[in-house]
Amino acid sequence: MNKNYKGNEMKFKDFVLKKHRTFTSALSWALRGTVAALAVTLTLMPNSWAASSETVLQTFNIATAADPVTGLAMDADGNLYGTTRLGGSGACGAGCGVVFKLTKTGEGEFSYSVLHTFAGPFSDGGNPFGAPILDSAGNVYGTTTDGGEAGCGVVYRLSPMAGGEYQETILHSFNKFVHRNKDGCNPGSYLIFDAAGNLYGTTNEGGGGGVNGTFCDNGCGTIFKLTPKKHGKYKESVIHSFPGTKGNTDGRNPVGGLVFDSAGNLWGSTPVGGVGGFGTVFELTPNPDGTYTESTLYSFTGASTGFFPNTNLVIDQAGNLYGTTVNGGLDNGDGVVFKVTPQPGGGVEESIIHTFFCNAMVCNDGVTPFNGLTIDANGTLYGAVDLGGGASGQCGGGAPDLGCGIVYTLTPNPQGEFTETILYRFQGFADGAEPMGDHLVVDASGNIFGTTAEGGDSTACPSDGPGTPGGCGVVFEVTP
Repeated sequence: MNKNYKGNEMKFKDFVLKKHRTFTSALSWALRGTVAALAVTLTLMPNSWAASSETVLQTFNIATAADPVTGLAMDADGNLYGTTRLGGSGACGAGCGVVFKLTKTGEGEFSYSVLHTFAGPFSDGGNPFGAPILDSAGNVYGTTTDGGEAGCGVVYRLSPMAGGEYQETILHSFNKFVHRNKDGCNPGSYLIFDAAGNLYGTTNEGGGGGVNGTFCDNGCGTIFKLTPKKHGKYKESVIHSFPGTKGNTDGRNPVGGLVFDSAGNLWGSTPVGGVGGFGTVFELTPNPDGTYTESTLYSFTGASTGFFPNTNLVIDQAGNLYGTTVNGGLDNGDGVVFKVTPQPGGGVEESIIHTFFCNAMVCNDGVTPFNGLTIDANGTLYGAVDLGGGASGQCGGGAPDLGCGIVYTLTPNPQGEFTETILYRFQGFADGAEPMGDHLVVDASGNIFGTTAEGGDSTACPSDGPGTPGGCGVVFEVTP
């Protein structure tokens, strides 16, 4: 999804959108021939196709807002909130991005408005990557990967004001050069709340330790906590730093959000690091003195387990965790959906519940999921994959015919097996292309909402050539 107009905006963010995809995809193809023989005994249910309908709720234009690479949030009235990485004004070349709202005006009808336009360096944030979240008062919280006092990004809050406008407050400006050089840098995940109103998230870099190199700058990432204080102020504390030192088995470079279990422990994943460097699942356990103890509970080992988990985990009512890996899987697959089950005596057990496949001619299923999951009360998983589906030759170029992405569900049966149903395959035209959001939103009626980073109006953000459909992205609704 290389667009000329993005220019210099694609620096750190390429970890997700460019550099990391190139790195993981290249390694994936290099490993395909060597790991195919790894044996795993697991029976998967066949996938199916459902003729769902898709509706475009908003088509973006670089002049105002473009490149919605995050997921959405929904309030109790069915209004949608999201961000775009580019567009608007600000000192970011192609714009520093916006926070937008789609106000529900009727059945299936929405009205678009911009709540905030980011200004960029030295003050405001820039280039939001994580989806926004809402509190009960209607305040909108989120992170930006850039901007702030040191260019390391910010945590922001948008508060509704009389007349429908929103006022922005910077709750924390990340600065890896101060705070004893242990602050994080470049948060790319969404935030979560605890019952006391504390906010938690991850940064992809920083944390101290002086580690520099590929994907690390003054450390390899952090888990942070923001505690509300008097007069609307927040105090940030780094509750875990990923050191990235040689021989260390801890994870590195978290890009996904966190999730709480029923005991108040935090869980997350890292796309690299761990034993073998293929990524980890970790747990942070709170201590009585307010500190946290981190445990790397699972290290991915290669194709047999999936490798490079790039986004969030979700948890079911039994405490099982689910996520995706960009690469690997059964029979030389192209990424997986995995399940991690905590064990009574400690530790976890991992199993693959779906492997994405792409054959030599066409990719009917998704390919290399950088996207996260959503789970409902019945344990059904909802997800999108930013490539695959094989619906058109608009995305990827060459052979096989990749396709511009899919929306799918994984439905469990009483035996614990999951059946994949592909709800929609993106064509790469006005319907959108490359859904890259960290999660989908599902309303009470089962309608599914998300964003695509490309597609829509191809004249607004022209294609770079074969394999890139152009367009500045859309907000979509899929009705099963």
